[in-house]
Parts: sequence; C-alpha cells; structure tokens
Amino acid sequence: MTRDKVLKTVNMIFPVIGVGLMVAYGVCDTSCSSLRGTFLSVDLKMIGILYMAVLFVLTLPPVSRYDTSVNYLRTMMLSGALGGEVLLVQFQIVYDIYCPFCLAFGLCVVALFAANFTKMNKYLAIGAFVAGIAAFALFFKGSVLPLYN
Repeated sequence: MTRDKVLKTVNMIFPVIGVGLMVAYGVCDTSCSSLRGTFLSVDLKMIGILYMAVLFVLTLPPVSRYDTSVNYLRTMMLSGALGGEVLLVQFQIVYDIYCPFCLAFGLCVVALFAANFTKMNKYLAIGAFVAGIAAFALFFKGSVLPLYN
C-alpha cells in the first residue's frame, strides 16, 4: 500500500473513532461524567462530533480532489485543535480529574496531526496552533460538577 493510501485510510478511520468516543462520552457515568465544557456556549461533545465529521468529509472523493485547499483546511483544523487540546488536558490536570474519552479523542487529534505533518504548510500550522490556544483560552468554559452518591 502506498503512503498516500495509508494516509487516506488514517484520515478516514481516526475521525470515525473520534465520533464514537464523543458518543460514548455522552453516556459515560464514571468519574469523568462530572466534567463539563463548552466553547462559545456550545457543548464540546457536539463540537468534537462536528469537527471529526468535517475531517472525515475532507477525505471523500468529491472534496478531496481539491488537494491544496483541503490540505490547508486540514492543517488549520488539526493544528488549531492540537492547540485547544493543550488547554483541555491542562484543565484535567489542574482539577485532577481525567476523562479517558477526552484523552483518547485528544490522541486521535495527535495521531491525525502526526500522520499529516509532512504535507502541512509549517507556517500555517504554527499560526493555527497558536490561534487554537488563544481561542480556547478566551472561549472555553469548563466546570467540574461534584458527584454525590
């Protein structure tokens, strides 16, 4: 299998896994169910599902034929999300509550970023990474709700 076919497969499989993780997180009843987060008042689970759905659509033939534009969009999405994930992991560390679904979703973002890195415009990637950190610093609202048994 060629490198491009492997990359296309990775770009199709990890978004599906990411959507599955966010759906599973929605029915989570363990300690991580106390974590809540929004970005611009939209639940992070919904943003995660939409984000991964868009990444998946970018691999489909009608869209993927616009190679340069798709690569730039994928670079911005993955780099921005990686910047956001830095703050989301920091939030879990600060509150000492770790969500396996959220961390696995973050690993999907890292894996997608790593797989696509060689095709990325590095300046665009750095800018989007910084923008992702800034956006989450400004617009992320997180809370830890106490669980009573």
